[in-house]
Amino acid sequence: MKIAFPITTDNGLKSLISERFGVAEKFMILDLETREGKVVVNQKSIEGNSCKTGVFAKDTIVDAVVTNCIGDGSLRGLTTANIRVYTAQGDSIAENLELMKNGELKLFHIFDLCQGKKNKKEGGCGHHD
Repeated sequence: MKIAFPITTDNGLKSLISERFGVAEKFMILDLETREGKVVVNQKSIEGNSCKTGVFAKDTIVDAVVTNCIGDGSLRGLTTANIRVYTAQGDSIAENLELMKNGELKLFHIFDLCQGKKNKKEGGCGHHD
């Protein structure tokens, strides 16, 4: 199973998961079994791409995403592409990989979307004004 984690800085398995999925600078794509991975650039961050551009290049194949925060459009797009979206429960990739391996991560629910919660006090990710 290939899993994508939104990150800001590449520190291998110690990389911290970015607070924001859709605008994360890059993604660490890891194989759950081998723990081999690679970093790919968020396609939305490339100059000239529109806001409708997907976050992954067409040749990037993932089975799941683990993230802290995701908006409705991204969740719908990933779900339509049969990519499962899980809620991160640890800070680092390594922590979440172990939770995933043990079946302890939960799927994102429509009511968990960041845009419906304006700040961390309300349970959101805090990036909405």
